[in-house]
Amino acid sequence: MTYNQNPLQDLSGIEIIGDLGYLLLFSAAIGIIAYVLRQPLVLGFLVAGILIGPFGPFSLIKDTTMLTEFSEIAIVLLLFGVGLAFPITHLKSIGKLGAVIAVIEVVAMLGVGLGVGLAFGWSMMDSMFLAAALSISSTAIIVKVLEEMGVIEEPSSLLLIGVLVIEDLIAAVLISTLHSSVLSGGFSIDQMLWEIARIGMFIGGTVAFGCLGMPKVFALLSNIPRYELTILVALGLAFGLSFLSQELGFSAATGAFLAGVILAGSRFSEDIINLITPIREVFVAIFFVTIGALMDINIIAQYWLPILVITIVTIVGKTASVYLGVRLFQLGPNNALGIGLSMAQLGEFSFIVLMIGQDLGATSSFLFPIVGMVVVLTTILAPFLIKKGTKMLVAY
Repeated sequence: MTYNQNPLQDLSGIEIIGDLGYLLLFSAAIGIIAYVLRQPLVLGFLVAGILIGPFGPFSLIKDTTMLTEFSEIAIVLLLFGVGLAFPITHLKSIGKLGAVIAVIEVVAMLGVGLGVGLAFGWSMMDSMFLAAALSISSTAIIVKVLEEMGVIEEPSSLLLIGVLVIEDLIAAVLISTLHSSVLSGGFSIDQMLWEIARIGMFIGGTVAFGCLGMPKVFALLSNIPRYELTILVALGLAFGLSFLSQELGFSAATGAFLAGVILAGSRFSEDIINLITPIREVFVAIFFVTIGALMDINIIAQYWLPILVITIVTIVGKTASVYLGVRLFQLGPNNALGIGLSMAQLGEFSFIVLMIGQDLGATSSFLFPIVGMVVVLTTILAPFLIKKGTKMLVAY
């Protein structure tokens, strides 16, 4: 009997296993050092990625494709866990406030990003994609740091998460609008309004169906004393809604979050959180290692000026725009500045936007590495900014 029908396929599988081994061991080692030095674990994972990535001194991982695929799983698990602790009542309580803050930040950063791109003499299309890449903060990064600090269930953290979720929805509109603008050669208001309507229908339909149907499903499962079935149904819902959300042109994170919201408040929610936490932490570590692995030191030397300018503009612009949005609701300057600092970075959405630009042939080759490096730098700074920001927050 022949077991190795495709030796090349087997070799690929062995290489993936090897890469995963390097990644996990280096992440653990650097994470231990970060813990001993009382630094955020996120920072340790980023450093591990830099060391073993294709541009690092050890260069143990040559291809980041595998890491990117695992990172997508990490985002789904992370946002599903957040949704489980974020029942619909919380969504209602921060709806108006979160929406206003998100819209002000996105609009402000769109203007800033467009202005910076044009100031560097880049094309209008490059500037538009830069603006979109700078407009959305990273849900995955912020949530992970808040969890690590043990403040994920604080009222201010729930507000932050609410703003981030609304930004993810706005991101879906931006992606669709950019895509249609490139294909049609012009900006379409009708397309943007249609995307907003689609998102509203998706959220409303998902929440209504989930709240009506899922309690009955879990009521049936409660009669079967096997926790494996509960976790399989829960994760199936999370990944299923993430896939559906992605297929409809929205963020996979949106579907994962909605799946968590549907199950939040049920008597199974805490059990599900406890069951998925260990595996989720592994994938989230891979997510941050991936960001570090994308860091190319040569890019910094070649494009140091735009990288520096865009990094500063991102931190200052996001802090200032969120500060303005929070102050409109008279929550106080400390809360406004604290929340602003906590959202002053880029993340996974920036990569998605720029990859779309590359696939469509709409952006220049230099834009992806420049913004990618800004993502890495703001991610490195994020734990310190968020820690500083949360210390300034008071109950509102």
